Amino acid sequence: MAGADEFGQSEAGDSRSLTIDGRYVINPDHKLPDFVNCPSYQVKDTVSPTTELLALAPSALLPPQASAAVIAKIRVPNLLPVRSFNDATGSLWILCDAPPGNPLSDGGTWTETAVLERVIVPIASILHAYNEAGVTHRAIRPDNVFDAGGRSAVCLGPAVTAPPAYFQPDRFEPLTSALCEPAGRGSGSIVDDIFSLGALAAWLLGGCAPYRDDAPGGLLEERFQKGSFAVLAGHLLLSQDVAPLLAAMLSDDPAARPSPRDLLHAADHKGYVVRRSTAATAPIMLGSVRIKTARALAWYAARYGKEFASLLVRGVIERWMSYELGMPQAAGRLALLARDAALAEDGTLASSGTLMEIISAIDPTMPLCWNGIWFWPDAIGQLLTSALAGKSTTSLDPSTAVFELIRTGRLDRFALVTTVATQAAACAVVQKAARQVSVETLSDIDRLPYALNPYLPCLSPRCESDRLTATWALLQWLNAGQDTETAGATALLDRQMTTFMSVAALRSRLVDAFSDLAITKNSWPLDLALLARLQHLYMTGPLKGIGRKLLPHLTPELKRWRSRSTRTSRGEQLAVASGEGDLGLMQKILTDPQALRRDQTAYSAARKQEHALKAERERLERQDTDVPLPMRNEMIRLATAVGVVCAIGSLCAEIVL
Repeated sequence: MAGADEFGQSEAGDSRSLTIDGRYVINPDHKLPDFVNCPSYQVKDTVSPTTELLALAPSALLPPQASAAVIAKIRVPNLLPVRSFNDATGSLWILCDAPPGNPLSDGGTWTETAVLERVIVPIASILHAYNEAGVTHRAIRPDNVFDAGGRSAVCLGPAVTAPPAYFQPDRFEPLTSALCEPAGRGSGSIVDDIFSLGALAAWLLGGCAPYRDDAPGGLLEERFQKGSFAVLAGHLLLSQDVAPLLAAMLSDDPAARPSPRDLLHAADHKGYVVRRSTAATAPIMLGSVRIKTARALAWYAARYGKEFASLLVRGVIERWMSYELGMPQAAGRLALLARDAALAEDGTLASSGTLMEIISAIDPTMPLCWNGIWFWPDAIGQLLTSALAGKSTTSLDPSTAVFELIRTGRLDRFALVTTVATQAAACAVVQKAARQVSVETLSDIDRLPYALNPYLPCLSPRCESDRLTATWALLQWLNAGQDTETAGATALLDRQMTTFMSVAALRSRLVDAFSDLAITKNSWPLDLALLARLQHLYMTGPLKGIGRKLLPHLTPELKRWRSRSTRTSRGEQLAVASGEGDLGLMQKILTDPQALRRDQTAYSAARKQEHALKAERERLERQDTDVPLPMRNEMIRLATAVGVVCAIGSLCAEIVL
């Protein structure tokens, strides 16, 4: 850590320090190396200046999960404590102690005893606390576990610096998570953490071989065919005590893995029994692949759609599952689904929903599969966030998949067929959020990530780097004048800003429905109306910067008044209100309905009077005056005489002068 005399001084000598909880001073101008894939900055504890801390700033596109505040409060030995989880500054900052040693990813030599006593048992104790709190860790991997050396237990790093399992290498994830792209893995259940712990133990006992160059999904097929334990630990020379333990922890059947409580005395326990998954004596063929388990069949069904559909409609899958795997109930459900299944022109199942239900009937512990995309319902928020940012690696846009699931009711259907209780609950949460933010069309789906995660910052490209998690912070950012208006801009806000602020107000119960603040599109007048409402709801005080930005673009709105004097007067009033930062007054000046009605009434009356005068003029022009002929001749004679006299007078005057 830098000395006290260096703290708060950036390279340019301009400090923008932030104070958290009245004691932690963060220097955002002094960036440190990333900590477990999270940007890190210098921080000083003014109460305890010698304590080494890290200030972590999660990326806007990789925010912590919605339950992160609960996780951050967990205190248990051998867990790197989170000192503060705080967004009071308008951006989320996570303060934690500096790690006590080097990460396990630096390598080392480990014995079975050391792994049991210093790794498995201490981390199992942490997972027990997590399980009691109803949360998961989902970041157990070598670069997030730290070793101080000696005989002391390792220290597990924080679980709130990124989305769950996002940075987990495939080899440290169970099959049901590893087959999903990182954004689609979700929080999972505590037995997923048990698998990660077992994979970490196997990696340590295997000599800490490098894994960073592993191709994503490179081990999936082998793991589905042979089993994760055989692939990850089958090459190790393990004792009769440790082999059954790792086999149980690395089981591909979630129900066969031990609980955290079971592992608390792993160093002394000698009687672990491995529950083997049912495997067929006679494998079934899909293409050139020999399949022996229901789990492998579920995965390959999505990969070999045409071959699978052919066997399904002929009843081959049903009979094989019933006789070879001893799963008559699942085979019966499969038969019902197959009876109503329709085939597309290419020979695959025509309905993505049908395939989803079939896969869940084969193995109800598998994640949701829709058009070839595997993901868990509790990861939908992060999946959409990555998709909206163009970071998705799937062939189909996940936004389309999620929208179809919600609108067709298939998400509710998945909740009925999955045996993972947490995911059934997650389906209900997603459906409720979709109703709250009125997801009616595909274009509305970008509202859902904000509704599902309160720690998701505003994703507008203009302020994404500022990681703004609060509406007042975004208003302050807009008011500060940092944003440069682009040429040809048609509005002050963009869709992401509007959505972010509307969902935040709904979450805070400042409005009763999303539609109370939602606007149909972004334009200068509509943005003014929304911002004026937010200024009132959040009681922000004057917003002079926003007023100045809006003022030049509101002149066209004054043309609704027909009276020139009214337009001039209201223009002057608008300029004054803008200078005072009173957006509500600006909105009232522009949209005063009573004054506008009076103006329209006066304009209508003037137009009627104008039409009446025109009609009278036309009538007079067409009117034939009735003058007798003798009088008309006398009038002409008199006019001629007057003209002659005037001409003679003019000539005389010219001669005299």
